[in-house]
Amino acid sequence: MRFLTAEQVNQFKLNGFLIVEDVLSKDEIEVLAQRTDLIAENKVNQVPDTSIQLEKIFNNGEQTVTDQILSVRKLYNLAVYDQIMWEHVTHTKIVGIITDLLVTDDVKMYGDQLFMKAPKTGTAQGWHQDSASWRDIFPMDLVTAWTAIDHATEENGCLNFIPGTHRWGMMSSHRLKHFLSDLGSNQWPIVPIPLQAGSISFHHSLTLHMSHANQSSHRRRGYAVHYMRATSWRDESVTDAPKMPPFKQVCGRSFPNRV
Repeated sequence: MRFLTAEQVNQFKLNGFLIVEDVLSKDEIEVLAQRTDLIAENKVNQVPDTSIQLEKIFNNGEQTVTDQILSVRKLYNLAVYDQIMWEHVTHTKIVGIITDLLVTDDVKMYGDQLFMKAPKTGTAQGWHQDSASWRDIFPMDLVTAWTAIDHATEENGCLNFIPGTHRWGMMSSHRLKHFLSDLGSNQWPIVPIPLQAGSISFHHSLTLHMSHANQSSHRRRGYAVHYMRATSWRDESVTDAPKMPPFKQVCGRSFPNRV
């Protein structure tokens, strides 16, 4: 069963991102939102402390933590420990869209990150490509499903993409800096992606994207799950890539000597 039209798949191939509205119901989003806050409060025993990262101003003591949830910048490596988060990763609609975009029914999860971006203290994330960090996984052709748990707006720090930049190849930071002044031009326009809660943006792991700081009084939680083909290969000689938990099978087959 295919979940996307040929036009949607072609749009993803052209731009490097795709928006699918209303993938999750209000009830499904509420379950995800409640679990997110419990993990942020460190009240889910099976998720380790190492999966919780505070905003820098709280981590270095510039400001005192008065609300644990609103002091958290990011949660990560959640679904390998927590069944509720894993149920989101394996959600039928999301996996159906991923298999359409990756053109395979054999999929593994690379990892997951949940960005909290609290009101006023939620910080910006500069322009980057995901595969510039995940540089031990080949081909560099992973897809992220970024689910809006809260309404994501330009004021509270929604994602922004540069269409077509997934065709640039991997740009390390010292290479990318030479092109930053070109971003936002007619050739490389910046496209903000506001999302209603329950909608999902899908982006290629080489597509340039960023988010501004949260300047609003509203939260902007977004759960990013990173998917790859089960036939992907991990280059063990690359030593400066993130150290990840074992990659979990999402659907289909696993293959010897691959990820």
